[in-house]
Amino acid sequence: MKEAFRRRPVAFAVSSVLGTALIFALSSPGALAQEKVERVEITGSNIKRIAGETALPVQIITREDIERTGATTVEQYINSVGVALQGNNNTVAASASGATTGGVSGLSLRGLGSQRTLVLINGRRVASGGTITDSVTVDINTIPLAAVERIEILKDGASAIYGSDAIAGVVNFILRSNYTGGELTGYAGGSPQGGGGVKRVNGMFGLGDFGKNGYNFTLFADYQQEEALYGRQRDFARLGFNSTNDTTSGNTFPGNIVSTVSGATRNPTAPACPGPYAVLDPNFPATRCRFDPSPLVALLPEIKQFNLYETGRVAFTPNMEGYLELGVNHKESRTIIQPVPISDQFALPPGHPLFNVAPYNGFSTIVLKPASAFYPTAYATAQYGGTPDLLVRWRDNINGNRDITDITQQARAVFGVKGSVSGWDYDAGFMHNDTKLAERVNSGFPSLSGILPLLNSGNVNLFGPNSAAIDSQVMATGFVGDAYRVRAATDSVTVKGSRELMQMAAGPLAIALGAEGRKESFKTNPSAAIQSGDISGYGGNFLPVDKTRNVGALWFETNVPIVRTLDVSAAVRYDNYQGVGNKTTPKASARWQPVKQFLVRGSWGKGFRAPSLSELYTPQTTGVSAPGLNDPARCATTASSNDCATQFTLLNGGNTNLKPEESTNKTLGIVFEPTDRISLAVDAFSVDLKNTIIFGIQPSAILATPGAFPGLITRGPVDPAFPALPGPITQIVATDLNLGQTKINGLDIDVKGRFPVKEWGTFTAGLTGTMIMKYEIQNIDGTFSSIKGMVSPIANGAGGVIPEWRHYLYLDFKSANWTHTVSQNYQSGYTDIPGTLEDPTVPGFVPHQVKYYATYNAQTAYTGFKDWRLTFGIKNLADTKPPYTNAGGQNYFQAGYDPGYVDPRGRFVYASVTYRFK
Repeated sequence: MKEAFRRRPVAFAVSSVLGTALIFALSSPGALAQEKVERVEITGSNIKRIAGETALPVQIITREDIERTGATTVEQYINSVGVALQGNNNTVAASASGATTGGVSGLSLRGLGSQRTLVLINGRRVASGGTITDSVTVDINTIPLAAVERIEILKDGASAIYGSDAIAGVVNFILRSNYTGGELTGYAGGSPQGGGGVKRVNGMFGLGDFGKNGYNFTLFADYQQEEALYGRQRDFARLGFNSTNDTTSGNTFPGNIVSTVSGATRNPTAPACPGPYAVLDPNFPATRCRFDPSPLVALLPEIKQFNLYETGRVAFTPNMEGYLELGVNHKESRTIIQPVPISDQFALPPGHPLFNVAPYNGFSTIVLKPASAFYPTAYATAQYGGTPDLLVRWRDNINGNRDITDITQQARAVFGVKGSVSGWDYDAGFMHNDTKLAERVNSGFPSLSGILPLLNSGNVNLFGPNSAAIDSQVMATGFVGDAYRVRAATDSVTVKGSRELMQMAAGPLAIALGAEGRKESFKTNPSAAIQSGDISGYGGNFLPVDKTRNVGALWFETNVPIVRTLDVSAAVRYDNYQGVGNKTTPKASARWQPVKQFLVRGSWGKGFRAPSLSELYTPQTTGVSAPGLNDPARCATTASSNDCATQFTLLNGGNTNLKPEESTNKTLGIVFEPTDRISLAVDAFSVDLKNTIIFGIQPSAILATPGAFPGLITRGPVDPAFPALPGPITQIVATDLNLGQTKINGLDIDVKGRFPVKEWGTFTAGLTGTMIMKYEIQNIDGTFSSIKGMVSPIANGAGGVIPEWRHYLYLDFKSANWTHTVSQNYQSGYTDIPGTLEDPTVPGFVPHQVKYYATYNAQTAYTGFKDWRLTFGIKNLADTKPPYTNAGGQNYFQAGYDPGYVDPRGRFVYASVTYRFK
């Protein structure tokens, strides 16, 4: 049996509870209370209807569902119960450790990447988070979770309705509105182990009942603080090496030395290797030291965030109203990681002022000559038989840890009118979205043009303490201020209308049509020092981008009742992207309900995604990979620190030759409701994506299987010392490119049951899960590789883990004043990437299998005091540690685990108090 369905004791107990509940629901008399619903616009269609009538698989998450998890941010909620969202393929806030993600956290339906998941607020697009290399990913943590009324997730491609970026589906956040009265909430939570604590306070006030008074204004404000968490605070993340994987670095303090004559690496302090920037690593000779960054890496950044959101509705006439949405967000995300490495292992950008100057010659080289007062004469003589010039591979202990703060300011304004006239329901509105992000360097980033001459002067002790004067000179080379600024904005005007066109025998034939004009802009403004690549710690340089484009769209949709048990829907949309071209995308869906208890639904549609502004126009620059990588063609023979457990130069950036992505999406499902208290929905889905645009392939994957990615590794001349080997790696290509096809299919499962127990209360149980049955990506050579149940090699696209099975399971009990909830989050195990000390080409090699991950949560809420709600909960009751993966430290700076889906805080205890008043 597959890993996804192996029974574990606690999982079996919880699933037994659910099974018992559902059986009891089937056998018990009575029915669930049926709420009266009105026709509304559901995500995935512009035709108003009742949610239960839709032919598309739309998952609706209520405010009650959100509250029972105790999550305080959208990222936390999605990683808890996202299931189809495949949260571990998302960019998360922790991704800012060692990468220029700006603290952004994104969403990824089907594991297809945030750039293919359209995020809406109240049915309208949201501007991107402002990352310097990404103009499309929406920072979901700028959406105030406490202000969300519900989340509608369309698990199907929707280009025919919404245009580009909706290939994987749509996530629509509906914010609370038409609220009357007031509400104040305070929240605090933390881990007994320390680190990662959360404090939050928010309030909402509403004036006027729209139905009675003809107006309503609702104001929401929220402030939240999240404490940082570091690798040293969790035993599963504080060590970067073991017997099969080593992600340490050869750039240490005290510095390692390399003879320019023999090439042998040594350290004068070995085997003592005093910390915190040196360690004796058993995987390397005891004559050298290594640096393990794991204890110093931020597992979670420190975050301070403020949200203010206002909605307004005013009835001008009985058939016409005006509406308004205003929102501002201010977020500060502070990330601290290890000091920068400086050595001949790191390339200088070609435009750097020292690029053609000796002794650098294109690299951040430190040469220590025998004339220096700090030259280890006796040690060098003993080790090398003389006093050759020494290359020093050094960690900048003087400037200390890298410390940055990403400051995001986002503004959103929507206004318009809607109503009905001559049988048409219309809506005409304007939207402005603006995101500004500034990455501010606080300390730890020296200027190479300033520090390299100092380090090569011989006046700096690279193996021990320096005088205050020398420390001051080195620290004076530190860059402080804004490294770069980014602005991403979207302005749009939308006009749409729908109506019942005619009455047919089986019901009304309805249509919808509309038009949109949109302007997208993306501007980056790196500092002059960042543009030149002079700031060590950024892995290269960034160049400015200033691009805008206009987008125009027309669409049409219809719903046709064939017979009373069968109706079909069709939609078609035309989009024109300036500089890219135009595309017409159709979609068709149908629902058949022969009896009340049984529904069959299905859809077919074409999708497309225009290359984003950043994918097209980000200038190509050089950078460096994550540490701990090996050159498979040279490492085993040379054992050189240039070839083994090192960082390689990367070519990053956009590609103006990118083609638009195209997809074919299909769904087919059933909904079975044998009684009014239980429902079962199973939907099969399929996505066939062509011209897949990726942000680069993980260097670890390219090195592990170089034959599958020809042309992405550039090598220098053959080394005379090893004439039988290819030359050393000089560059790995990690630019945006059209990779080929991506093929996915699987199943979504949704089971719910609710039943009353006389004189006790009401039990509710539910299971929502996603099974990936196929996930294949096409290689550059045309072959296909399955990444189902594996770590994907695609960076920032379908990157991360593609688990075969993931689910969220809960059991809820409500009495008069009490609500108790227990839940389980589960993800199946998967095949790991090879460790840096493993050779997958050796016959009989068996890859490491990452264990399944299951956590259990509990929450109790009490409403017995008038106008008050008290909540207490514990996440990860058993304090389950994340499963070990070799990807930790290779694909991420965090060691030992995958930060994309794991909450590293472990057991987390929280409480909240809400007071409501009229």
